[in-house]
Order: sequence, then C-alpha cells, then structure tokens
Amino acid sequence: MSFRGRRWIWPETEDNGFINKLAEQLDLTPALARLLHNRGISDPRKARAFLDPTLEQLYSPWKMLGMDAAVKRIVKAIESGEKIIVHGDYDADGITATVILVETLRALGGNPDFFLPSRFDEGYGLHVEPLRQFREAGAGLVITVDCGINAVEEAAYASAIGLDMIITDHHQPLFPLQGPLAIINPLQKNCSYPFKELSGAGIAFKLATALYEKSGKSFPGHLLDLAALGTAADVVSLLNENRVLVSSGLEVLRRLDRVGFKALIDTVSLAPERINSKTLSFILAPAVNAAGRMGEALPAAELLLETDMSRAIGLAAKLDRANQKRRSTEQVILRDATAAALEQMAAADQMVITLAADNWHHGVIGIVASRLVEKFNRPVALVALDGDEGRGSARSIPGFDITEALASSSDFLLRFGGHEQAAGFTVSREKINELRESLNRYGSANIKESDLTPQLYLEAELQEDDISLDFASSLSIMEPYGTANSLPLFGSRSWELLSWRSVGADKSHLKLKMRKKLRTIEPIFFSAANLEEKLEKGRRLDLAFRLKKGYFRQQETLEVEIKDLNYSDEAGYLGLKIIDKRFGRDRLKCLGTILADDNIRAVVFTATNSRLHQVKSKCSPANSASYISSGSGSDFQDYPDHINTVILFDLPLSPEIIKPLLNRRDNSGQLTIYLLYSETDLQVNRTIIDHTLPDAENLAAIINELEHNNVVKIFDDLSLAAGSAVAYQPAAAFWERAAKILSETQIISADSTLSGERDKILNAWVDALNSSPTYKASVKLREECELFQKVLLESNPAELAKYLYNYISG
Repeated sequence: MSFRGRRWIWPETEDNGFINKLAEQLDLTPALARLLHNRGISDPRKARAFLDPTLEQLYSPWKMLGMDAAVKRIVKAIESGEKIIVHGDYDADGITATVILVETLRALGGNPDFFLPSRFDEGYGLHVEPLRQFREAGAGLVITVDCGINAVEEAAYASAIGLDMIITDHHQPLFPLQGPLAIINPLQKNCSYPFKELSGAGIAFKLATALYEKSGKSFPGHLLDLAALGTAADVVSLLNENRVLVSSGLEVLRRLDRVGFKALIDTVSLAPERINSKTLSFILAPAVNAAGRMGEALPAAELLLETDMSRAIGLAAKLDRANQKRRSTEQVILRDATAAALEQMAAADQMVITLAADNWHHGVIGIVASRLVEKFNRPVALVALDGDEGRGSARSIPGFDITEALASSSDFLLRFGGHEQAAGFTVSREKINELRESLNRYGSANIKESDLTPQLYLEAELQEDDISLDFASSLSIMEPYGTANSLPLFGSRSWELLSWRSVGADKSHLKLKMRKKLRTIEPIFFSAANLEEKLEKGRRLDLAFRLKKGYFRQQETLEVEIKDLNYSDEAGYLGLKIIDKRFGRDRLKCLGTILADDNIRAVVFTATNSRLHQVKSKCSPANSASYISSGSGSDFQDYPDHINTVILFDLPLSPEIIKPLLNRRDNSGQLTIYLLYSETDLQVNRTIIDHTLPDAENLAAIINELEHNNVVKIFDDLSLAAGSAVAYQPAAAFWERAAKILSETQIISADSTLSGERDKILNAWVDALNSSPTYKASVKLREECELFQKVLLESNPAELAKYLYNYISG
C-alpha cells in the first residue's frame, strides 16, 4: 500500500504501437498522445479538434428538445412586454446561468426580473411560495435555470395559477412533469442533442444563442465568460462542447471586458495572463459560490451584471470576505465531522457515512463531504440541522450513484435531487437514524469491498529524462483541464531518496530531494508532514506526481508536485518481505545500518569463504548475526532457528543454498530478506560455477591432454594426469565430476585406462555426453543457477517475494 493508502494503477503498455502512430500523425510526444488516448480520443481527426477547440464545433441549439417551443414563448413575452422572471440557483453554475439569461433578455428588449433562492430560507430548487408571489406581481412567464427538472408539485401549481413555465436544467430527470410549456434538458427522454453533459450555464447559453439567432442578432460571444465559469464550477465533463465553451470563454474572460470579473480578479490579485481552467475552478468559482454558501447569492449576480467599477469593487470585496469566512468555517466543520465519522465507523461498519449536527453551516457541508470522501473513500452524507429539519449534502465515490441511493431512501426524505456523484436533500430530524440505516443497507448491497480501496490512475510512466520544463510546458496543449480531462497524473519508478525537509508557514509540507541515475529533482509533497516518519534516506521510491510550469524571480521553473509515494524496493507475499537495496554504492555501510537494529536475528550470505571473513571483520563485533557462504560447507544445523532476517550480501548461485535459511523463520512466520547484491556478482558466480562444473570444452581439453601426455593408466586423481588442460585451478568437485563423466562416456574404462574405442566415441561426442547422467546433471545445474541469478537480478520485489515463497513451499 502506498503512503496515502491507495492502490496504483499503472498504464498498460500493450497499445504502445498505436500510441506511437498517433503521436507521429499529430506531431506529439508519445506521452501526450497517450493522454489523448486515455480520454477516449484516438482518432486523429477528433484529436485535432480536441487540441484546437473552436466555436465551429458547437452544436446547433435547435437540436435540443423543447428549444423551438421555448424560444417562441420567450420572444412572444418580450414583444408583448410581458413580465418575465428568471429563476436561478444559489451556486456558481446557477448564478452564471441566471446572468446569461437576464443579459440576453435585456439585450433583446425585455425587462426581466430574476430570483435566486436562499440556501437557508427556500433551499434548493422551485418552491410554491415564490411562484405565488411571482404571479401576484404580474409575471406571466418563469424561466428556470439549473433547477426545476424534478419539481413535480411546483410545476403543477404554476400551471394551476396561470403562470407559464419553461424549465432549463441539466440534472437527471426522475419524474415526469405536468405543466411546463417547454423543458430544455438534454437528459430528458427523446432528446437527440448530441452532448448530454452541459452545465446549467451551458444550457442557458444554448438558449441565449437560439434567442439571438431567432432575433437576427450575431452570436453572443460576450456571454462565453459566464458559460465558462459556470461549466468549470460544476461537476461536468470538460470534453466535447464543454471544452469549447471553457476554452473560448477563457479567451473572453482574459480580455476583462466584464466589469464584475475585472473587479473580482483585482480583488484576489490574479494576473489576467494566469487565468486558466484551474483559476476558474479554484479561485473565481469559489468566490462566486461563497455568496450563496455563506448568505445570499444576490451579491454575486449583481457583481456579474454590474457596469460601474466602483460598485463592482465593493461587491467583489464582499464576495472575497465571504469566501475567507467560508474557508475558516469549513475547517471547523471538517475537524468535527472527521472526529464524528471516526467514532461512527469504530462503532459499526459504515458503507455510507451519514452525519448530522446542529452547529454546521449548511452552505459549507458539501465541501466538507467531499473532503471526507477523499479521507475515508466512502460515500458521505452530511446534514446541517435547524429546528425540526435538516438540509443535507451528499458526495460519492466512483461507481456509486448517490442520487439513486437517496431515491432508495426517499420514504425518509422531504426532497432530494442531484447527480451520480453529488446530491442535495432535506430530511426531518426524527428521520436521521432511519435515513442512515437505509443508506447503509443500500451501500452494503451496492458497494464492493474493493471499491473502498481508493485507486490512483497513472496516465503515463515517465523516465527521468522526460521530467523536464519543456514537457511540463507542452501540457498546456491539453488545456482546459477539469472533470474527464484532469491534469495528468504521472508515475516514475525507483528514485533514490537523498534528503527531505519540512516547509511552509506551518511546516506541513515536505520538500524532497531525489535522484535517479544522473537526474536529480526536488519535488514538493503538500500536506505530507504527517507522513515524514515513513521516509528512510537511501530507499528507492516510485512517484505519483503532476508536472507544471512555475515561476521564480520571473524565470520559468519546473514544478514537480508529489501526490503519493510508494516504496519500490519493498514488497511482501504471505509472510515474506523483500527490501530491495540492490545496486547500492556501499554494501558494507548498508549492512551495518541493517545490523544496528537490535530487534533482528539475522543470517548474512556471502559468495565465498574469503568474502565471508572480509565482511565479518569489517562489521561491528557487537552484532549477533551469523554468516554463511556458497563455499563454506557449513552445517546448517549450526545456524540459529527462528531467524527473522536474511541478508543477501552477495548474489546466491542457486536457491538450494539459501532455502534452508528461508525455512528457519521465527514463530510469527515473518521473514525479511534484504537484497544487497548487484550485477558485478555475476562474474564471481560464473567463476565459482566454472571451477565446479566441467563443460564440453573442458572435457575435450582434458582428453587431449591425456593423449598428448601418453597417459595410459588414470589413477585416483584426474587432476594429476591432466591438470594443465584447464587454464585455471578448478575445485576438487570439478575433477570428481569430470572423472565420472569420462567414465560414463566410456572414455575411461572400468580399469581406469583410456579406452581403445575413444576415437569412435569422440566422433559421436555429443551423443556420448548426453548419455552421461553426471554431465546432464551438470548442464541442468548450470542452467538452473543462471536462471535463478537472472530472477534475483531482474525481478521487482513483488515478483521476487512470490517466487521465493513458492520455491520454499514447493
């Protein structure tokens, strides 16, 4: 498990050929081509459209069911001077949608009023009382934006009192409506509009476009800044038409033609050239949202409609103060809700966390619910109680439809509505416990255990040379980022941790220094001070990170932001834990650090006896480790039982050498294996094998030597008769095997003399060798040793842990 308890999903590599072809066709790096492929954009034509979003890619608004009827009724109202009310919502999407339609109706000659419900008085959506007041004030038409699709009772009431209604909404329809003259929602049944994921502001913009076109006016491009903000602020996909709206809207926004936006941008000290999708979502949208969260949404709408700079500055300052208050309130509720969630989960298993309190601010609980989902990886429903009722906000995990969950518990709710991942509801105080139990039952039936482990999807694996300012700069081609087109998360393997330090005003962040080959980076790990105790200098880590271009003293810089870490040098499998320190620069120093731990009972493996004495002499005499080598010939009975640590200082020749050690695990069954060896050990091991196992070339040389010396009788020691045939001095086992092979091939007769048939045997030498059990066993042993060493050198820790466990068990 990673530092943040997530399971990483690395990108597949089987489609690399296709990715490379796409990169070539689009003149992109393979990493950028993979990002497009991950977003479902693999056709070069669609990819070019994605990379260059233009207004020509927008669909005709007339494709949307209900658009024709809505436009006709609105035009009629404008021409007759009928009183029109635009009914919006109190969040950024609803506010910008309201302003879009109000400005449109004014530009076309209408004189509309608008109404934004209070989060704290009316609550979300349509309500009977405001509708009654609209009618009494002489209104004949109400146009909703970002709400109303499930207002069955309210729609029927409006029809009954003679108030015409046009519903524009992007939420999921749950019930059929009776009464509205027109419904504009691409999610409604029988709507053939090609794109189903517009925001409330996006749909309002489509209606505005149709009204401008019907009135013979040019395309309302000046409204794109509002459509962009509403789209970025809402949980909608930033692909297809939404991408065009945000991309084009950002261009309009950067011109600062709208007085309200200019005042707000000045207030939050945002440079116009730095305005992008991220600043929309995390700076401007929260400021606009804050008005409705902390009080009334009206000041936000007034700001966006304002044309006088002095008044706009005052309104912008008011929104900024509300946003600051929102942040501090959020922190208090988050602290309390986290404690309550931990207590609830300790008492009973909770698939869906449902919490309620009297002192929670209703305008902030949605944000807090999102934070708790991130923390606990469970759906969360928070309820702010006030009197006999509570208003709730719910957020979900991927794959679990929270609105469907609320629908399953509708018997305990006064009202609800929303998306798959976010919803709002109202509940009686007395029904809170029943709601909690109902949501948990639904969650238990629809959430798998695997869903509760958060997953981190890495879009591409980068090598050390890929992590560069040039590549970070190239990522701007994928803007604007948002839902379904998120800022890419990359992975990179096996970086050595050199050092770290705490940074930030409250020392809550970590600044790391890491190295891979000749590349050194210094990434930032935000809000990770609590993870510092997990860091170990010299260990190797896999990185999950984002790249972006930063600025320092007016110079462009590369910023690497760590999102998670995972030790690449550690893995476990059924009681075996591998800690990988292969290819390190100082094995002796590393060994000393390991043996300094008083809690380990260790055996250290070295390749040779001479190596054993060398290593042992340089380690502290205080440590109680035992030592063993390939050539020690030691009786394994002499080594301690119940060891918990094996340190492979050198590369073992074969598993048989270390198998007895691995079977001497302590009573807990846990065994940690440290890998300290490197590829340089291969040569030593090849020498050991060559000194022990004769090959065909050695045997041919021995026979030639015997014939050259006119040896007739072979005595007990073959090395005496043919010692000079081998350029080095093999071990006694080498000569013993050679003698057996020559005997089994009948080169040496039973009376230890050279066979008279040796010429005939040598003519079929390959067949003769294959008839020798000792030779075949030597070849097999050599192959097994080479394969085992290959596995130990090339396998990652997880593969090696499983391999060794299976070998021991077998």
